[in-house]
Amino acid sequence: MEMRLLKTHLLFLHLLCFSPCFASTDMDHLLNLKSSMTGPKGRGLHDWVHSTSPTAHCSFSGVSCDGDARVISLNVSFTPLFGTISPEIGNLNRLVNLTLAANNFSGTLPLEMKSLTSLKVLNISNNANLNGTFPGEILASMVDLEVLDAYNNNFTGPLPPEIPRLEKLRHLSLGGNFLTGEIPESYGDIQSLEYLGLNGNGLSGKPPAFLSRLKNLKEMYVGYFNSYTGGVPPEFGELTNLEILDMASCTLTGEIPTTLSNLKHLHTLFLHINNLTGNIPQELSGLISLKSLDLSINQLTGEIPQSFISLGNITLINLFRNNLHGPIPDFIGDMPNLQVLQVWENNFTLELPANLGRNGNLKKIDVSDNHLTGLIPIDLCRGGKLEALVLSNNFFFGSIPEKLGQCKSLNKIRIVKNLLNGTVPAGLFNLPLATIIELTDNFFSGELPGEMSGDVLDHIYLSNNWFTGLIPPAIGNFKNLQDLLLDRNRFSGSIPKEVFELKHLTKINTSANNLTGDIPDSISRCTSLISVDLSRNRIGGDIPKDIHDVINLGTLNLSGNQLTGSIPIGIGKMTSLTTLDLSFNDLSGRVPLGGQFLVFNDTSFAGNPYLCLPHHVSCLTRPGQTSDRIHASLFSPSRIAITIIAAITALIIISVAIRQMNKKRHERSLSWKLTAFQRLDFKAEDVLECLQEENIIGKGGAGIVYRGSMPNNVDVAIKRLVGRGTGRSDHGFTAEIQTLGRIRHRHIVRLLGYVANKDTNLLLYEYMPNGSLGELLHGSKGGHLQWETRHRVAVEAAKGLCYLHHDCSPLILHRDVKSNNILLDSDFEAHVADFGLAKFLVDGAASECMSSIAGSYGYIAPEYAYTLKVDEKSDVYSFGVVLLELIAGKKPVGEFGEGVDIVRWVRNTEGEIPQPSSDAATVVAIVDQRLTGYPLTSVVHVFKIAMMCVEDEAASRPTMREVVHMLTNAPKSVTNLISF
Repeated sequence: MEMRLLKTHLLFLHLLCFSPCFASTDMDHLLNLKSSMTGPKGRGLHDWVHSTSPTAHCSFSGVSCDGDARVISLNVSFTPLFGTISPEIGNLNRLVNLTLAANNFSGTLPLEMKSLTSLKVLNISNNANLNGTFPGEILASMVDLEVLDAYNNNFTGPLPPEIPRLEKLRHLSLGGNFLTGEIPESYGDIQSLEYLGLNGNGLSGKPPAFLSRLKNLKEMYVGYFNSYTGGVPPEFGELTNLEILDMASCTLTGEIPTTLSNLKHLHTLFLHINNLTGNIPQELSGLISLKSLDLSINQLTGEIPQSFISLGNITLINLFRNNLHGPIPDFIGDMPNLQVLQVWENNFTLELPANLGRNGNLKKIDVSDNHLTGLIPIDLCRGGKLEALVLSNNFFFGSIPEKLGQCKSLNKIRIVKNLLNGTVPAGLFNLPLATIIELTDNFFSGELPGEMSGDVLDHIYLSNNWFTGLIPPAIGNFKNLQDLLLDRNRFSGSIPKEVFELKHLTKINTSANNLTGDIPDSISRCTSLISVDLSRNRIGGDIPKDIHDVINLGTLNLSGNQLTGSIPIGIGKMTSLTTLDLSFNDLSGRVPLGGQFLVFNDTSFAGNPYLCLPHHVSCLTRPGQTSDRIHASLFSPSRIAITIIAAITALIIISVAIRQMNKKRHERSLSWKLTAFQRLDFKAEDVLECLQEENIIGKGGAGIVYRGSMPNNVDVAIKRLVGRGTGRSDHGFTAEIQTLGRIRHRHIVRLLGYVANKDTNLLLYEYMPNGSLGELLHGSKGGHLQWETRHRVAVEAAKGLCYLHHDCSPLILHRDVKSNNILLDSDFEAHVADFGLAKFLVDGAASECMSSIAGSYGYIAPEYAYTLKVDEKSDVYSFGVVLLELIAGKKPVGEFGEGVDIVRWVRNTEGEIPQPSSDAATVVAIVDQRLTGYPLTSVVHVFKIAMMCVEDEAASRPTMREVVHMLTNAPKSVTNLISF
């Protein structure tokens, strides 16, 4: 009997101990999660493999367990993963920390997450592709949640009303999404909250004064793209623990409340890019902990308060683009920790503080576009930390302090349009970190130093001064130099050959000097050149015969010299050359026929009495020179016939060979593979059946676009490219899949996947029924696009570009922004498309140098065309051109005469308007005649933004984030024009 009881007891223990073997374990849940999180690419989480060990999963990367081998922490950030968050996540119900940040997850959050009742940290930030409304119901049972971070995703809808019930929540970040509506007043009841981030959404309503009830709050970010009606709530002065208040770019109006002076712990106050008015309150001197103050881009008036003398901890003062006046107080120079002073585009007068920089900490000063005068302070670089010195467009006089020539930390020197004179310190041309030296439009004199060096200097602008002497051969030591502008000076002697041995030189202008000698033959080896202007000198000799080797040259101006000999026939091969001026020289012979010479008119060759133009029957012959008629035998009919027969024979042989190669290639390329970036209910065969002539909806240099109707009644756009297997360029295939394949945004066209074989790539996009903005705007139906639609399209396209520039990691440069690359869906909603030229910008603070020009004529920024350096401001320029298209209804080129694009046409039109002119008058002169009853105030507002975007100087252009803010915060329209 006892033996039977013992066996029964042992059997019970056996079943008890091993019953979990028949239930799912945390290892099973993790492996199921892996299959969904790695997505179709199947990459990542390589060490997540099945094991018989009951604790093996605790060693998976990103996994931590408790003593019972239950998963309590899952952190798989920065992997990256491309799948979705599976409902399986709800089975890991012991989780305390769930961090899935900085991946590429898409789809919605599963409701099963509500089972994670022990969760303290939920971080799903920086996925960008997570979308839908944020499911607040999953938070109801997370009573211990302390951190909720969903920053930078695609969540839409209102703020979740369940969040205020989380009594232990310390950190709430929902910024960088598309959340709308007002901030619920109940958000003022989260008493435990220390960090609140709601910035970068589309929130509206009155500024949330009720947040002043959050007595433990230390950091508040509620600006950027949010749009409030009203000003900074005075109640925020009650947030006595607040350290950071960021309400930038959220349409605030009114004056800055004096109650903010109560925030004794506040070290950062950002109120920039708003519509704040009035004076800067002197009471802000009570912010005794303040380090960073940014009130830039507002409408503030008055002077810098004298009381600010007590802000001894301040390191950054940004007051640029306001209407401030008066002097810059002397105490600014005494602030012991000041590092950045940027007050450009105001009305400041008198002199800079003489002691500015003596604290030894100054890093950046920009006081350009004011009315300042006096001498440049001599101690700006006393601590050896000064990086940027920008004093342009003022009335400074005297010379540049000699000490600045020893400031080894300087990387930017811009002192344009002042009254400065004397010699330039020689050390300025030997600074190791300097990237730009810009001294244009002053009265500098003397000779340039014979010794120069600098590994990173890429721009030298010395135009319109009184420099004399020779151009130093030592300029050839600047191995990374791209722009060299020495025009309108008094240089003499010849151009040193070392200048054209610079491998990265793209623009040189030595016009209007006293240069002599020949053009160095080394110019033909400087293949990076884009623009050459040597005009208005006394340069002689022949044009170098190998000039055609400079294959990227777009502008060549040799006019007003003493050049002799004939025009090299090779110039006809320079397909990039759009501007040629050889006028007023002493050239002779015939102007060559054909090729690029067909682009130029007679003015390019005027003033050369012995030069024979193509349509001239008889030409002057230089005395003692044999007439061209003697050489007519070279072009006898027999010779021409033989040449033509030989050419035709060669073409036939080549075409047969190519056909045979294509046939063999076709035979090797019969297998097609479909790669999907999301769930697709069709096959590769379905796509191939649509490649019919009748389905073509567009053709371009990169390929052909077809409309494809799939079996599930879904239309797709199919772009057929030349594949990598041919050895030719992939026509943007790699760029498209690397950019569009990893991002999702409402205003960026979706890449669904691609079909490929060895020879051909087919990119699959969501279909846009209304085609491109350019085709519609400039076609017969352009009149149907009235101003409300045009404005909305501009805003939506701007938001798409803003996402690329500011919210992607790494940042993405489009490089081909134009109206034809903005597609419109059935509701005329805009989607930025065609990423075939896109580039990642790994360092957000740097630009990247391309090997050749990419983009479309009429949209290319000046610095890109000349330097091949590209950054996000190049895209901004192109977008400004699109805005001008929307206003004027004209194409960027082709409607304004030879060499004139839409930007120059607008500026010329503006200059022809009788003074006093206005933006409104310019708009009336250029506006699309097909617009009826448009709101003038709104069009003028967009016009101003467009002109800011197309500034010649890249640094003067706004960012796309600023463009979106300005476009979405237009002044109310009060005037409608009568229909034309």
